Amino acid sequence: MARLGILFFDGPYQKQSPETVCNLASAALDKGHEVRIFCYMDAVNAVLENQKKIEGIYNIEEGFREILEKGASVKLCNLCLLVRGTMKNCLKRECGDVKRAGTPDLAKIIEETDKLVVIC
Repeated sequence: MARLGILFFDGPYQKQSPETVCNLASAALDKGHEVRIFCYMDAVNAVLENQKKIEGIYNIEEGFREILEKGASVKLCNLCLLVRGTMKNCLKRECGDVKRAGTPDLAKIIEETDKLVVIC
């Protein structure tokens, strides 16, 4: 089984990047690959709870919930959460493997994955 790392920078609903992250991760998981995502900068806001559902707009929270249910691991930059004041609003552990992390955790993802994709 291959291991895919995704370093993700963009916030939700600014561009198509969050949807691309979810679709790429979902496709890799469906093929039996391991997926580890590190959300950095505004990307930590993509993993917030209670995002409004608007018809015709891809819901990033649902996308992340789906890939977490499939087994993806998502690390959220602790400092990025702290400075944005969103630490308490991110998806909870019961959704899957969501953890606060630091750049040493990013280094571990880079070291342990076969491929790293940077999406910004």
